[in-house]
Amino acid sequence: MKTLKFTGAVAAFAVGTALLLAAPPKAVADDGRSRCQQRVEKAEDHYRHEIREHGKHSQKAEEAKAKLNETWNRCWEETHAWYDPNRHEWRTEHDWDHHYDWDRDHDRDDDRR
Repeated sequence: MKTLKFTGAVAAFAVGTALLLAAPPKAVADDGRSRCQQRVEKAEDHYRHEIREHGKHSQKAEEAKAKLNETWNRCWEETHAWYDPNRHEWRTEHDWDHHYDWDRDHDRDDDRR
């Protein structure tokens, strides 16, 4: 009888431990995505600011665009996904150069006004 209770307690402990060990990776992944999303939004805001201040093809805008791409690369390496700040969604294809709308105002990146 005591052996049966002991075996049940060991089994319950094993299941509980397995559940605890299985939970943190999702929490860590969510935390990683949250940090990436914040970094992407900050880099994208900076890029948009540089465009407004100096023009689409200025050196500062190009540097900010490169920083945004670096941020996406870093997120990709960490989470195997990238955050699209325009659509407010995560994407799992390594295709931000093809899908990110660099020309949201549809002026075909023309700085002449």
